[in-house]
Amino acid sequence: MPSIAPSDSRLELTPSGFAALMGAAADAIVIIDEHGRILNFNGAAERLFGYSSEQVLGENVAILMPSKHGLQHDTYLRNYLDTRIPRIIGIGRKVEAKRQDATVFPAELSVGEYSDGNSVFFVGIIRDLTERERQDNALRQSESRLREREQELNVTLDNAPIGILSIALDGRIIGANQAACRLMGYSEQELTGKVYFDLLLPQDVAATEMHRQSLTEGSAETFVLNNRYLHRDGSVVHVVLHCGVVFDVHGEAERFVAQLVDRTSQVRAEQEASEFRERLAHVDRISTMGEMASGIAHEINQPLAAISSYVQACRRRIERNPPDIPRSLELLARADEQSLRAGKIVERVRALIRSQDRLRERTRLNEILSDAVQLARVDTNTRGIQINENVVDASPEVIVDSIQIQQVVLNLIRNAIDATEGVEPRPPAIELGCQVGPEEDMARVWVRDFGGGVPQEMVEQLFEPFVTSKSLGTGMGLSISRTIVKAHGGQLWYENAEDGACFVFTLPLAVTGEQGD
Repeated sequence: MPSIAPSDSRLELTPSGFAALMGAAADAIVIIDEHGRILNFNGAAERLFGYSSEQVLGENVAILMPSKHGLQHDTYLRNYLDTRIPRIIGIGRKVEAKRQDATVFPAELSVGEYSDGNSVFFVGIIRDLTERERQDNALRQSESRLREREQELNVTLDNAPIGILSIALDGRIIGANQAACRLMGYSEQELTGKVYFDLLLPQDVAATEMHRQSLTEGSAETFVLNNRYLHRDGSVVHVVLHCGVVFDVHGEAERFVAQLVDRTSQVRAEQEASEFRERLAHVDRISTMGEMASGIAHEINQPLAAISSYVQACRRRIERNPPDIPRSLELLARADEQSLRAGKIVERVRALIRSQDRLRERTRLNEILSDAVQLARVDTNTRGIQINENVVDASPEVIVDSIQIQQVVLNLIRNAIDATEGVEPRPPAIELGCQVGPEEDMARVWVRDFGGGVPQEMVEQLFEPFVTSKSLGTGMGLSISRTIVKAHGGQLWYENAEDGACFVFTLPLAVTGEQGD
């Protein structure tokens, strides 16, 4: 859990909080130092490789690799530290990994780099590709068999490792292999005669029917679609549907053949990863509010002090003989205005840090920017820094989670505040801009400061986790912000500015008639 240091109002992620985040990660995470020694080995890594954390801490990371790769790893690491030419840093790639029992398996590896100012560390995220490769190989084998003679197809139908359905042109199922029966929870006899669309979730019927029509009309030979089926026990089964049409000897469409690749575990893992990213973003929002605690207190104290003054003045006028009722009512109205002002400040903070399932809604982007600016002014007012809003287009509409996008804007503004503060003479105000384009289907938002700029050696690592130039920063703000923007279909990047720094992100514009979740 985050905690507040006694001598500072900033909210930090404690070692226990960091350990909790590492433990909650769905993927294996391994952190090594510049000598290749393992410093951190999370629970997912223990399950993947079969080692306990105590067995590997301090060991060379080469123990997780086949010998042919492990012998070269230290050389690669030294070459990178000497030349700074990356071969894998910041690039996801497929590799071979080795478990404790010496079995070798395919894996996807992404490596990030960060430094605490004295030493360099590397963060590796590893995902087991064994099941994916098994499914890909099974799918390729099945597609090859489907092109063979009818007799071979019948044999394959019952023994293929993925579900296969034979479907009549009217949509009735006329054959199902054992994998398809297991996938649906029915016997072959129970599936035979059922209408295929009755097995689908209602939300998926229209899209599947449209693609089926394309096969019937001859405008397509195959199609691939993510489908959801209702299992006999009521649970939802997620599959990748590969569907093609079988022709008779006269070239007429005879029936459809559907291949069903189960992706339920993958969807569940993606949901868990999404939930983890949301929890991480929530922690970052709370951390931001902790850093702003002093400014928030100052901002609320102003209307509270005004309320107290108005109420005292009102009481003195009521105690007069005769009481000054008109003036008292005027003072009470002013006190009410100040109470509303304080309430709005508190509500903005509560909305930003509230943890709940949110929906994406059609929203005017300028309203999100305005709310973020109001919160940012808690800091700028106390530091004497101005924010200039440069809104080129009146009201571009987007379909977003407004709190998450507000979090991105607030993070960029606060980074700009930190970059501007202490620069003498006082530079021009921070600039927040918004416009449509240059791509016509995208809204573009930028935050520019006129501070000291980003050191060239940090530019390539700006969006990597744990990379920060702040003494008390977590190094997660920009990484989380880029993840949020990317999840909304946009991009976040850094642009060189003549003076200071400029961060830009894009969001897709809402299509006319389009609604949120």
